[in-house]
Amino acid sequence: MTPGSAPAPAAPVNCVAFRADGRRLASGTQAGAVTVLETSDPSRPLVLTEFAHRSAVLAAAWNPGASDLLATGSADGTAAVWRVVDDRPPHLMKVLGGHPTAVTGVSWMPDGQHLLCQLADGRAAVWQAFGETYLGEIEDCVRLDVSAAGLVATVGANGFVAVRDLAQDRVPLAGRAAPAVEACAWSPDGSTLALARRDGAIELRNTHLDPIRTIRAGDAPLRSVTWSADGRHVLAGAYDGVVFAIDPSSRPVWRLTDPTIRTRSLAVGGPVLATATFAGRPYLLDATSGTPLTPGLSLPALPAPTRPFRGGVLAAEGRVVTAGPPDNRTIVVEHDLRVGAIDSLADRVVVSAAHQAVRVARLDPVAYEVERGITLRAPEPVRTVALLGTAESTVVVAASYEFRLYSWTVDWTGPPVGPTPAGEFGAGIAALQRLDEQRLTATDNRGELVILALRADGALSA
Repeated sequence: MTPGSAPAPAAPVNCVAFRADGRRLASGTQAGAVTVLETSDPSRPLVLTEFAHRSAVLAAAWNPGASDLLATGSADGTAAVWRVVDDRPPHLMKVLGGHPTAVTGVSWMPDGQHLLCQLADGRAAVWQAFGETYLGEIEDCVRLDVSAAGLVATVGANGFVAVRDLAQDRVPLAGRAAPAVEACAWSPDGSTLALARRDGAIELRNTHLDPIRTIRAGDAPLRSVTWSADGRHVLAGAYDGVVFAIDPSSRPVWRLTDPTIRTRSLAVGGPVLATATFAGRPYLLDATSGTPLTPGLSLPALPAPTRPFRGGVLAAEGRVVTAGPPDNRTIVVEHDLRVGAIDSLADRVVVSAAHQAVRVARLDPVAYEVERGITLRAPEPVRTVALLGTAESTVVVAASYEFRLYSWTVDWTGPPVGPTPAGEFGAGIAALQRLDEQRLTATDNRGELVILALRADGALSA
């Protein structure tokens, strides 16, 4: 390192994708870099090549018919097809542009010719990739997966799940309601579709979308799902950095917790599971045992949400927030999903977050009865919350599991004002901590800290 210089900070990894033989792993970062690793020895992955998009790389997929072709999707609305050969520089073959929003996912059809581009506005574009021919789109599609037989499963914004055979018709072969689904994945043999839900459960359905069984994996909202290479286990990731394997009878196989893991993307290559991370490089672990193969990333699990309150305690237990003496607490807030974060202000105002629902309650000055409660809807799932201001004019601050910070102003006499973007952190936000009624700290996943304060107009500034 040249004296006086510093290494560029490692950007969070957004996506991971294994080649079919499990010997190459592609990853894309928030800074726009694509890295291809040689993973024959997954405990010592070697960088083979790196290249870049103009903006964040959000998706990657290897071609099933040509092992040297890699598709990538970017935040600038473009998808690209690259030829990646070990002994020569990567070559950009095709650019599929004109999408009105970010390309958040790319999936090849089994013929290796057609590419599906998942878009951030809830649609999927269908391309003949090598002719650069746009063939149309799939509506109401926030998640999708393609089976080995070419069946396309899609999850809509309101939980409607559909299965299509695009080679025959774009009209669904089957469609069923499946509320609160966050992700879907076909089994390796294409016979079973796994649906990961916000309540922590995984539904298994057949190709007609008839229910097979529901696997109870926990109560944390799930973000991603895939299968082991042999199809014996379902692998899933929760928003809070938990990755686990479970068999179809709900028997747990292994479980790993690490806040630096981003379960936005999971990929299986033979016996290895790769995940996205905030640590600047993919996280590799043994898919059979859950043993980490990547050293130096593991962090302790976050403690259960609890804090002092009126000489007692404020605590979250599952979907319920309670307050009072440790042996006689009163329920003050109930959510539909597990509560992941809480805070209180002036022993009077309580806030709790469960996925995208943020509930604020002002309690009676003496009793634990709720005088007034407000439910806020965050634009993204919430990792942690904090309160500033006073019991009469309260500012609610919420950090997402990604990079953004939001705030609302609640004066209890009218509707809340917000959500207002209050900041963006390149490595994501790990924690919020109030210093006093006007200031808080936000710490990112690299340990960097920013102090934010309320201005006279009630807005947050760094």
